[in-house]
Amino acid sequence: MIQIEYQTQRLSLRFFLVMLVLFLFQTGFGLLLAAQHLDPLLLSGVLNFNIVRAEHTNLGILWILAGFIGTILFVGPLLSKRELAAPWLIKFLFYALLAVVVWNVFTQVLAQQGIAGWWLGQPMLQEGLEYLEAGRIADVVILIGFAILCYVVLRTFPPVKQWNEIHWGLGLGVLALTAVWVFGLFFIERLDLQEYFRWYVVHYWVEGVWEVIHISLVGFLVVLMFKANVKAVGYAVFWGISLVWLSGLLGNAHHYFWIGTPEFWQFWGSLFSALEPLPLIFCFWHIYLDAHHDRKPIANMPAFAFLLGSVVLEQVGAGILGFTMTFALTNVWSHGTWITLSHAHLALFGTFGMLGLSAAYYAVPLMRGIQNFDQRLGKMAFWLVFTGMLGLGFVFAIGGTIQVFVYRTLGLDWFGGDVSGAMQIAKVFVPVFGLIFTIGVTLLVFDLLTLGHRPVVTPQADNLASVETHRYAATAEMPRWKQLLTGWEAGVWLLGMWFFGALITLGLLSFNLSGVRAGSPFLPYAMSGIGYSGLLLVTLLFVWRFLSSLNARSATPQAAAFGTPPAAQPAE
Repeated sequence: MIQIEYQTQRLSLRFFLVMLVLFLFQTGFGLLLAAQHLDPLLLSGVLNFNIVRAEHTNLGILWILAGFIGTILFVGPLLSKRELAAPWLIKFLFYALLAVVVWNVFTQVLAQQGIAGWWLGQPMLQEGLEYLEAGRIADVVILIGFAILCYVVLRTFPPVKQWNEIHWGLGLGVLALTAVWVFGLFFIERLDLQEYFRWYVVHYWVEGVWEVIHISLVGFLVVLMFKANVKAVGYAVFWGISLVWLSGLLGNAHHYFWIGTPEFWQFWGSLFSALEPLPLIFCFWHIYLDAHHDRKPIANMPAFAFLLGSVVLEQVGAGILGFTMTFALTNVWSHGTWITLSHAHLALFGTFGMLGLSAAYYAVPLMRGIQNFDQRLGKMAFWLVFTGMLGLGFVFAIGGTIQVFVYRTLGLDWFGGDVSGAMQIAKVFVPVFGLIFTIGVTLLVFDLLTLGHRPVVTPQADNLASVETHRYAATAEMPRWKQLLTGWEAGVWLLGMWFFGALITLGLLSFNLSGVRAGSPFLPYAMSGIGYSGLLLVTLLFVWRFLSSLNARSATPQAAAFGTPPAAQPAE
């Protein structure tokens, strides 16, 4: 039986399980939002749209944080070669997380009654700021929780002189996670100044702190899955983090374009935000190199599939779609529309959510002592979730393009139904792709929650696939699609993604043309239609191609000779 090396790693399991439950509930709220778009009167006065949206958004942040904490606690002992410090504080952190979840879910409804719980000039119960809706009481509990995580990580790590780049990434990440939250702990009456500091938290978390933690964890998971060289991975982590903070710190300025701040932010925000995809390209390229540094089999394909999905959707959602709307001349049209929804869903779920799911698929079988588990449900869940999210991204983007033209170019009335009617075709397809996504989430949650508690089933289909691949390997007739993915080919796929991203950017820029503003939508509609459909199709095909090449390599006689890797060992 496979055993984990450090017993305190088991403390991460409870965070992974909470992550899964919250993920399922967040998806349910997402489906309800899709239904309310079709019927705005649905649950009106009971659960208004703005409340459901706040629940959906906040649960998304909370389950991603639970996944981060679980992953950090699981890899911490492996990085440090010793047990986690202060296990009792970790247990306290878990119950604090549950308390924040319950508080956050139930206090959102107070916004419907206009209750903030003002005391000493602070909104104690809920404050209604997007992404930071929790009131000041919950804010303080969250700060204490981050401080506990920071203390546990830094006490567990070896002395600073023994740190490698991954230690530095996670150490700085948890410190910054705590420090940045302080900017959300005070209320300012001036709206522009309040927005200024709100984006300190939101942007520096997502495009600064979370990115640093993400790059560090992706690096170490690659070490665990492929036994990659720690020094080579550390080199990638160092440059990834450096580029994130070089571009991301001033890149925050793209949130200051239209909130009443000085005009110079439009230039600096556009410039530095345009540099933000650089570390994402670096991360994308390095996961290709690390996954192909040998021909060993992939022992846990669901774990790697979600890790690959995390890096690819980071490139597409955060990098390419973020780039398309990061300039003042494109953001003036896209901000506050469904185009932003496309970027946000692919970036937030893809980058950070899929990382937590990858870590869960790696860690849960180890903590439950399972070897050679049936991976079919995990693979199916990945493809349903991945395809459903790409579909949602496409529908949001197309609906947003229509929204920009009808609402911001023609100036038709939102409340009169002109805009809603024009977007109806997109609104119909949101629950369709949402249902595909939800089925995948349900399978995923069922698979991970019951792993080790249900009978082991021999995956006959996978065995037959292996026999077939052996036949191809023996006759040197393996289909081109399943052969080794070369660096040149991976580069071509990446260029293809950015080509369609350029079309999307030009489509948004075309809204500034006099002909479009006079009432002709042909150019933005054509470029967005080709750009978004091409980008998401290339993304889907690339991931299929990447995983097919690894599947084939794992089943060849040469790869099989390596056997199944043992339990995760600490990095040297």
